[in-house]
Amino acid sequence: MARLCGPHLLVAYALPLLVAMLISSLLPAPAAVAGPAREAELEQRLAGPDGAIMIVAHRACWKRTSENSIDAIRACIDAGIDMVELDVRTTRDGMLVLMHDTSVDRMTEGNGNVSDLDWAQLRKLHLREGNGLKDGKPAPLTKRHIPTFRQALRAAKNRILINVDAKTPLSPAMLAMIDAAGGRGQILFKAEAPLEQLREYAPWMQQVRFMPILREPNIKTDPTVAIASYDPVHPIGYEIDVKDRAFAPVMTPIIRARCARYWVNSLAGRAFSDIDAVTDPDTVWGRLIDLGVDAIQTDEPVMLSDYLRRTGKAGFTCTAP
Repeated sequence: MARLCGPHLLVAYALPLLVAMLISSLLPAPAAVAGPAREAELEQRLAGPDGAIMIVAHRACWKRTSENSIDAIRACIDAGIDMVELDVRTTRDGMLVLMHDTSVDRMTEGNGNVSDLDWAQLRKLHLREGNGLKDGKPAPLTKRHIPTFRQALRAAKNRILINVDAKTPLSPAMLAMIDAAGGRGQILFKAEAPLEQLREYAPWMQQVRFMPILREPNIKTDPTVAIASYDPVHPIGYEIDVKDRAFAPVMTPIIRARCARYWVNSLAGRAFSDIDAVTDPDTVWGRLIDLGVDAIQTDEPVMLSDYLRRTGKAGFTCTAP
């Protein structure tokens, strides 16, 4: 048997190692494993700026699954995404379910408003692929079903944060369900309303992680006053609907002074758009981060995650008093 020596020996041992390293670099990030360490990491990230850019998946990771589905939540967990944004509605008989639209028409083979249908009717429907549309027509149906909010809480617990976009009045029942799942520290509520109105219909709001939604046209005259109006409830972040790119840096010092996260959506059609980010992420996600944004909601969460890994971009760090 021939013996390897010198450079041949080096190649024989080094080549497999190099190949393994290359393959490893091409694999997706390892799935987030539930447990005390992951639980602590999630709750710390939600508590305030920790130096990381928070990736928020709009309606979860739906592009290869179905939006607002359990599979979409699991896909985000597997990709190591920080948070899923989920839309919650109430059926006629009081069941909390995930559905963005008022009706089930776009995402299922059924029709009618969620609020006019009972859970027994909804649970039989099938979700369509992706966002329900393909080339302007209804996308194919899948075996997936409309999930309940309880199922979503169970799937996400200690694995990924949830941003609740409530399309139904916030209620003590919803909070009780979250408490029963043991995850209040992993849930973020958001709402677009003045503080006085929020206190009226959600008096328990101060007991949860909360973030107001503020739109540039409504706050442009005096953004400092607009942000300060929520100081009594100490939001953990502020979602700013930026209409003009030049307005984005105006908000940075105001939000950082409160040791809170600065959240901007890069969804299609926004000033900073996913459509542009796909081909030139530096001009969208990179620019947002450079301007001080440290939470980005996107329909391309995996691409954003890859971009952050590749560039090493980091955010603001502070410790709330």
